[in-house]
Amino acid sequence: MSFLSRFARAGAVAARTSLAPLAAAVALSIGLLAAPFDAAPASADTHTDAAKYYGIWNYDQPDAATLNNVAVLECPDGSGQCDPQLPLPLRLPQVGWVVFSPGPNGTINGHTDGGCTWNFTVHPSGLELSSTTQQCFNPTVGSVGNVTKWSVQVHGNRETEQIMAVSHQPNGADLIAPMASGSRTKVVHGQDNGEFVKRFLGDYRYDPADMQTLTNIVTTDKGAAYPEQGTVRFTAAHTAHGRIIAHTPDGCYWTMNVRGDTAELDPATQTCHTATGDRSLIYWALVTDDGHHINSFSAGSTTAPGQPPTNTFTYVGALSRPVNN
Repeated sequence: MSFLSRFARAGAVAARTSLAPLAAAVALSIGLLAAPFDAAPASADTHTDAAKYYGIWNYDQPDAATLNNVAVLECPDGSGQCDPQLPLPLRLPQVGWVVFSPGPNGTINGHTDGGCTWNFTVHPSGLELSSTTQQCFNPTVGSVGNVTKWSVQVHGNRETEQIMAVSHQPNGADLIAPMASGSRTKVVHGQDNGEFVKRFLGDYRYDPADMQTLTNIVTTDKGAAYPEQGTVRFTAAHTAHGRIIAHTPDGCYWTMNVRGDTAELDPATQTCHTATGDRSLIYWALVTDDGHHINSFSAGSTTAPGQPPTNTFTYVGALSRPVNN
C-alpha cells in the first residue's frame, strides 16, 4: 500500500489519522509545493517595482494565538465532519523560505525550499499567482496538490501573504487549508548571523506529543505513528560560520545552516548509521524568533538491517528550551 493510502495509528491511541489527505494538505499549506508557470503568463504591471520582491524570505515564527503563519486544514463548511479520519480542524504551523527572482515576460518566480517553483504576476497591490492550476510533486511529503491563491505584499524587509489551498481526497472529500495571515522577513545579504545562531544553541526539549493536534507525532508509510520526545542539543559548528549541529536523542547528529531565524539541513540529505539501522533526513527546517521555542517540519526514512526503508514525517514539530537552560 502506498504512502498516500495509509492510515497512521499509535498503539493504544484510539485516534486514527489518514496520511493521504494530511500529506497533500500539509504540502500545500506550508508552501512547499509549487509548479511550472503557464506557457504564456501575463506581463507585469509596468508601474510596479518588481525588484523589491527579489531575495530570500523566511517565515516568521508561527503564532498559535493569532494564527499568523498557521494554516488551518478544515472542511469547506467548517463542520469538521467531511473527513472523519482526520482531527479537523487541524492547525499547521508554517516553516521555511521562498526565493523570489525574475521570471519570464516580467513575471516573478517563487522558488521554495521544497524544490518547486511558483510563477506570479506583479500588480500595484502585490504579487498574485499567474494561474490557479499550478502544482507539482513534493518529495518531502510524497504528494501533489493545488493552491488557488497566494497573495504577497512587501514593505521594506517585511513581507505579508495569504494562501488558500484545496486538497481533493481519494474518499471524495474536499479539504481547504487557508492561511489568512502570513509574514516573512527578508534575509539580508551579508548580514551577521551570529545573533541568530545564538538563538538555537543549547538544549531544546520536545513538547508533549498530542495525537489530536499531531504535535510531535511521527507518522510513517507503514501505518504507524509514535511520539517524538527527548532533548535536542544544538552546538556551533566551528568549521564554518553560521552552521550548527543538532544532536538528536537517537545519538545522531545533523549539520544545519542558519539564515536569519531559520535553520535547515546542509547538505540537504544526511544519513546517520546506528546499531539498529540507518536514519536519513531529506528535509528538516527549524524556526525560532525568540530563542525559547522552535517550530519544525521534517521528512526522512529509517532502514532496519535487511528491510526496505520506512518513510517518516513530522508535520507539526515543537520544541521548548528548558527553564534552566
